[in-house]
Amino acid sequence: MNKKVNVLIILSAFFLICPALGQADIVYIHNGDKLFGTIQNPSFSVQTPYGKVEIKNEFIKSITVENRSAGVWIIESINNDQFSGIWLDFGIRFIQENGEKKEIKKETLQQIRRETKGPSHPILTTIITMKNNDRFSGKILTGGIEVRANHIKKAVQSDTINRIEFIEDGQADTEILLENGDLITGILQQDHFRLAPDAVSEFAVTKSNLKSIQFNAPKMVLKEFSDSRRAEEDGDGDGIPDFADICPDTPNGVTVSQDGCPEKTTVAKVVRKADRNNAVNNNSAINKRLAGNLDNILFDFDKFELKPQYCSVLDEFVGILAQNRNVQVEIQGHTDNIGAAEYNQRLSEARALAVKNYLVQKGIQKNRLQPVGFGYAQNKAENDTEAGRALNRRVEIALQN
Repeated sequence: MNKKVNVLIILSAFFLICPALGQADIVYIHNGDKLFGTIQNPSFSVQTPYGKVEIKNEFIKSITVENRSAGVWIIESINNDQFSGIWLDFGIRFIQENGEKKEIKKETLQQIRRETKGPSHPILTTIITMKNNDRFSGKILTGGIEVRANHIKKAVQSDTINRIEFIEDGQADTEILLENGDLITGILQQDHFRLAPDAVSEFAVTKSNLKSIQFNAPKMVLKEFSDSRRAEEDGDGDGIPDFADICPDTPNGVTVSQDGCPEKTTVAKVVRKADRNNAVNNNSAINKRLAGNLDNILFDFDKFELKPQYCSVLDEFVGILAQNRNVQVEIQGHTDNIGAAEYNQRLSEARALAVKNYLVQKGIQKNRLQPVGFGYAQNKAENDTEAGRALNRRVEIALQN
């Protein structure tokens, strides 16, 4: 009887020390300490250059600091996916193996690792590689793909594609290798892709963020992602759920494409002035990436509502700001010359504030954004034609160190 009691005591102690068999979390503090236990956070959020992603705790394999001064971390999943960017959580809630609870701030962490055990299984999946070299597997929810090659549009179905390479050669932006060996090179007609990675909820990216997509790739995984609670909310009522909606504020009645943005939207391009603000010139790398777009946010006559077609470039700008935390932004609002000067001054300020509010909603700190209005004092084009006035109803973004 005593032997049975002793065995039960030993087993009880073992399960108290190891609350999750096959899983142990190890936290490395940058002062050299190492802690053992279990992480209590239900999920982790990271602002990547291609958008914000949220990874469930159960899919975390490691979190490692890449650039502490910039706040950049690398998060790996148990399926060997990688997401890098600004880790948005303040830290972790942790229970040590002795039962002691701790709140550990991000600033003190060096690395989090999880030792996981369990049978893996093979799957055929799609592997997506981003321009920043993040790499993850999942599904492409975008259906048919249309490419303009030699002045002819070609529709290509996803199930006939072996690989897509996103290139930059001046004449084309995409190479598509088909399963039958044919190679199509041309201009991809769609700007966005809806993705469903294995480790995180669905999100959408612009093609400028993509490096390659490999279809029908074999991979060994420990666990496949499923979320029965995934919200199907549709805030703007356009038929595209919020989690996949690139333009979440589309006006009622507007026909949208599968990314939630108005169909066949065109954006007027404006030539950048040679005497751009010196603060912008000091951020040449960012300007090169977004050339012609930061001074190209246009508004309808007598309106200050942000138009949906500018969501994608602003979302890309959010990702860049998240990785360049020392950059300050001046948001400059402008108008055409119709109406009183005082009224146009207020209108220009409202336009600048609309852009600021959008960036704040996407996670950029308010104190990094300074909206200013110039009324119709600084024209981009002549005001004697409707086309010129349309170019003057704008917001420009100036970057400052």
